[in-house]
Amino acid sequence: MGILKRLILLFYIPIVFSALVVLIGIALHMIPPDVWQSQFRHLISQKETLIVLSCMVLASFILFTAVFSSDGGSKTLSALSGDIQLEQGKPGEVQVAVNAIVSVVERAAILVSGVRDVEAFVYKQEGEIPIRVKLIIVLAQGYSAPKVSEATTAAVDEALMVALELPKVPVEIKVKEVTHAIIEREKRVV
Repeated sequence: MGILKRLILLFYIPIVFSALVVLIGIALHMIPPDVWQSQFRHLISQKETLIVLSCMVLASFILFTAVFSSDGGSKTLSALSGDIQLEQGKPGEVQVAVNAIVSVVERAAILVSGVRDVEAFVYKQEGEIPIRVKLIIVLAQGYSAPKVSEATTAAVDEALMVALELPKVPVEIKVKEVTHAIIEREKRVV
């Protein structure tokens, strides 16, 4: 949700909440009918009321359209689990578990000089290449982040090409930390 929609919500919700509290007071007869009817007549006679109601209609429309809009990109993607279908043809379906893809990517990335630790996430995308990869790495002190990112992307690209025959899988790399210590990793059974 964008900043504009958040600002609209910031003002919209208290106004709607206040109106609901007043309506509950009227429905429970906590506000006498002669009081709310005279206040309602006065409120309707003001031209500012029309302006406020027009703004509320516009805000309602913007928030209603936000329900059906979808933002593209990796920010809205959620990490996959299960299997990914890579190919379907005469020999049958080729499916690969997401954990296997993550394992291939992490092994390729950790072998790059300057990468101390890596965590991989696989996301589904539309198009010819069915996945995209996000890596969160710990960079060794004294190494250039752009050069290590380039080398890591190349290593991951080559590993995915060899293992899954997927050329040019989009890889996003985020450097979480720069450290001089060697990180102890859990031993994984493969």
